[in-house]
Amino acid sequence: VYTDSQYVQKGISEWIHNWKRRGWKTASKEPVKNEDLWRRLDALAVGHRLEWCWVKGHSGHPDNERVDALARAGLEQSRRVGKAVGGIVAQAVCPVSSHPILDIKSATVYRGDTCVFDDLSFMLAAGAHTAILGPNGAGKSTILKLLSGEVHCLPKDETSIRVFGEAQWNVWDVRKRLGMVSHDLQHQYMEHVTGLKVVLSGYYASIGTYGHQDFADAQIARARVVLEELGVGFLTDRKFSEMSTGEQRRCLLARALVHDPIALVLDEPTSGLDLTATFHYLDLVRAHMHKGKTLLLVTHHIHEIPPEIERVVLLKQGKILQDGNKRAILTETNLSALFDCSVSLVQANGWYQALPGQSLPH
Repeated sequence: VYTDSQYVQKGISEWIHNWKRRGWKTASKEPVKNEDLWRRLDALAVGHRLEWCWVKGHSGHPDNERVDALARAGLEQSRRVGKAVGGIVAQAVCPVSSHPILDIKSATVYRGDTCVFDDLSFMLAAGAHTAILGPNGAGKSTILKLLSGEVHCLPKDETSIRVFGEAQWNVWDVRKRLGMVSHDLQHQYMEHVTGLKVVLSGYYASIGTYGHQDFADAQIARARVVLEELGVGFLTDRKFSEMSTGEQRRCLLARALVHDPIALVLDEPTSGLDLTATFHYLDLVRAHMHKGKTLLLVTHHIHEIPPEIERVVLLKQGKILQDGNKRAILTETNLSALFDCSVSLVQANGWYQALPGQSLPH
């Protein structure tokens, strides 16, 4: 149910009162903490993108019938993207936060004894589709690991890393707001895990599912729907080891989308795919870009950059060589310098393809 935050706040306030008075509990059987509810209420006011409020019973508010009608109308939506608890579900959607998804300033990062970045600055704004292009060893994947909390920068006074505007963040919360697909992720999945469990693991940002994780019927149904939408519903019960590379990649894309993330973060998404699988995969990604997902693409394959991407960052040996509009950045001169070889560039229908130049450097 899409409604204005002020109206929803009135209903939530009444529901908080009822929770406190009657001692109701959440679906997880834990007592509801008033401070957590007020935090959610405050989040509505400051413009967070999405908040769910799970309620039981009747609030007695004068506008209660209208609230309940809206909530019931949203129940079908909640079955797709949320976890119903046997009562009424109200959803409040506010504008996307103005904070950047990722804001790195003057970061120095070592991996072992190797300095990957020295004084790197990079910002990814919500809604700004971006491709980071560079050769192997440029540091592209390390930027993603900074975002996911897998690596950290050296502490310096001038250094800051903010994710969704926060200098300190919960890694698991961040991973749930992003949909990530990478080679590393693909190789981490155990062979016996089924396609459905791969997708369900996206709710917890885990590798596979575990006994302590609780999945509602609505979440399981949502996972099946996403697999069908990506054309791989037949992978629901198939083991990961029995899938082709393309099928595994689409299954992981379903995992990335199941919790309705703000952004998709893809690391060389079509590597190892044949031509048909590549075209199909990129079409799926573009469809979700048009649905409002911000795309951060990390690649050394120019042909993976969809027409919708306008910003391209050229990264080499941990340094940003160029950062700007795609048409200005993707030139034969820039790409030849980036990859240390002569590059000819072909463009058609908004796509780019790199071909060998007339001469190679000695």
